[in-house]
Amino acid sequence: MTGLLRVTEATFGRQVLRATLPVLVCWGTRGCPARQALRPALERIATAYAGRMQVATVLLDAAPLLAERYGVAASPTLMVFQHGERQGQAIGFLPAGLVDLLAAAVAQGAVTGDIHWCPVEAQLEDVVLIPLLARWGYTVQRQVGCVVSGRGTSQRGRIDLLVYADPATQPLTLIESKRAIRSDADLQQAVRQAAGYAQALDLATFLIAAPQGLWCYRRDGLRVTAIQHVTSLAIHAAPDQLRDLLSSTRRLRGRP
Repeated sequence: MTGLLRVTEATFGRQVLRATLPVLVCWGTRGCPARQALRPALERIATAYAGRMQVATVLLDAAPLLAERYGVAASPTLMVFQHGERQGQAIGFLPAGLVDLLAAAVAQGAVTGDIHWCPVEAQLEDVVLIPLLARWGYTVQRQVGCVVSGRGTSQRGRIDLLVYADPATQPLTLIESKRAIRSDADLQQAVRQAAGYAQALDLATFLIAAPQGLWCYRRDGLRVTAIQHVTSLAIHAAPDQLRDLLSSTRRLRGRP
């Protein structure tokens, strides 16, 4: 069977729980922009993986009992089922490249256990960040060693991405990649790490990247100020936002 399956409460048992193939289910509410933005990627995956997995959609508005049973509280939520058991889930909008990674993992049987699926940092960089940066002519240097000093101690670390507007000049900014940012504590920990790298390289700005989006910060000595948060859905809808964000970092460095 090819194409997206439209599953209801009445057909969920037959089409999902008793399916012989793994099933990637997209739960969403009617009119949800993120759900609608995911649809082209899901349709492509349903065709590409025909015979190896199935892709289904469930409209939460019409399936309250299923939503309660599986604890679905956000639209969209991607959930993996195999042999009648939930094997993993990803909450919120994912860029198309990450949806492709999830689908490949499902088809290979690599999504097991009731876990929150998320890519490793290098995958996020390979399929989302670096292609977006290249689109606007930026180049990157990966896994750059850095020594961060503070409070009388020095600590070695690695910068995930150094971003250059011109490879012959000093880096424009840096990006600290994370598999997920699920809480303010996660974000603040990432900010402290990236701020240390930015201070060591005397960079005026830095970015935190995760599947959910990008957070941009300005550094003035030891003071760090949030500039902007751009969600992955917003970047999907208007990729120019990333170019504009990086243009703002160039202005902070006094470049045209």
